Amino acid sequence: MRIGIAVLSGATALMLVAAPAAAEPVKPDLGQPANGVSAPGYRTDRTVTPGFSPIQVPPPIVTGGDGRSRTVVYRAYPFLADWLHQAIGRQPWEVQGAARVSFYNPVAGQTVVINPNGHCDFTDGQHLDAGRALAPITVDLGGFAVRIEPRAHRL
Repeated sequence: MRIGIAVLSGATALMLVAAPAAAEPVKPDLGQPANGVSAPGYRTDRTVTPGFSPIQVPPPIVTGGDGRSRTVVYRAYPFLADWLHQAIGRQPWEVQGAARVSFYNPVAGQTVVINPNGHCDFTDGQHLDAGRALAPITVDLGGFAVRIEPRAHRL
């Protein structure tokens, strides 16, 4: 029992320690198309999650996994499943966000960064103007960070 608590405490500490690759504040990828639309650099044509999953996750883009780099970054562009997006319906808001989890992998001697980005436009592109940016929601605990940037629109 004590060993389990020690391992859990150590793993938690590793995730909360600021990693070198996490020095920059996390920001959404503003170039990401909304609602899972595929575009060059944003692969959404095939997912690693089943169709019934509310969140669809395409294969991540991996950089730095060449064995020489001290940091490996897994960047992904998950999106809401079409059935969930339709169930939510047309709403006057849009949300872009990003998260980052950084931790040290002692086996490989590398820092691992997991960086999902999302962009949901619940107006389905049918808004009257660029909208009004609302206050962003930001959490940054070093090894874990998230930023959500909501925007209100007129329909």
